[in-house]
Amino acid sequence: MDWGLALISQGIPAVIEREEAPSGQSQEASEKAFEAPIEGAPHPTSHPGGRSPAGRRSPWRLRVEPEVLERARAVVLEYRRENRRFAWHRTAVAARPLSWNPTALSWILVLIALHGLLPLGLRSAGWVEVAAIRQHGQWWRLFTATWLHADAAHLASNVGTGFLTLGFAMGRYGPGTALCLSLMAGAAANIPGMLLREPTARALGASGVVMATLGLLAGHAVVWWRVSRHASKPVWISLGAGAFLFLSLGVNPASDVLAHAGGFVGGIGLGALAAWFRWGRFDKLWALAYAVLAVGPWLCAWAVDGR
Repeated sequence: MDWGLALISQGIPAVIEREEAPSGQSQEASEKAFEAPIEGAPHPTSHPGGRSPAGRRSPWRLRVEPEVLERARAVVLEYRRENRRFAWHRTAVAARPLSWNPTALSWILVLIALHGLLPLGLRSAGWVEVAAIRQHGQWWRLFTATWLHADAAHLASNVGTGFLTLGFAMGRYGPGTALCLSLMAGAAANIPGMLLREPTARALGASGVVMATLGLLAGHAVVWWRVSRHASKPVWISLGAGAFLFLSLGVNPASDVLAHAGGFVGGIGLGALAAWFRWGRFDKLWALAYAVLAVGPWLCAWAVDGR
């Protein structure tokens, strides 16, 4: 269907059809042209010379009006020249279509509930406190801080963006996989600040997780290299689009840019690995791992707060 779309984009009506003409059909009738494209036609498997890679004649063909035949040939040849080293196989790239998963709403509700109901003592045991992590080994703060926000405006900012990016990441990888990978990348995004900032520094917020979901969406394009080592164009387009969104959303000087950048880069890395090795096949296991990483650190914080 890629050749057909190339023709239609140039204003040349084309039809994709099976080459199954009746035995008694005349040559003139078999060359009859159609002007309206057929919607929902399968992907054509034709190659130069009308043969598949195995040497068999393809059952699919493109049909155009006789008066535009030469122009259509020129368009197809130009398309092949531009894509001569890239074999298109859509089904080999995305087992899951890009869609928005409403399960993201549950993550938002938890953030809102924690912001409104969490006791102050438990909040103070949950945010990133550099001295507590360095000197007392309170590692769980890297995770618990991703659930906390300074005020309603801070919460609304992360919820508004994460509502979209997390939902799409869930649709792409599976709910459990996207949640777990984004939490891992978001927690890891707090490590540079913990290492580089003053011992008195503090930080909190889900922005690292939100930027990680954006990175997951951009990093998924790396799977194109499974199809062809020459398929760099869609990979760099996706990464460039993700970088543009990151620069639009994540570099406000008043925000924690270091955590934003760490979450975005971590999301790209984990997303690339998840797409390449198809981690989404084990979505239930990732969901279980997410539950452990989400609840376990809070139990540690609760134990410290209760002392």
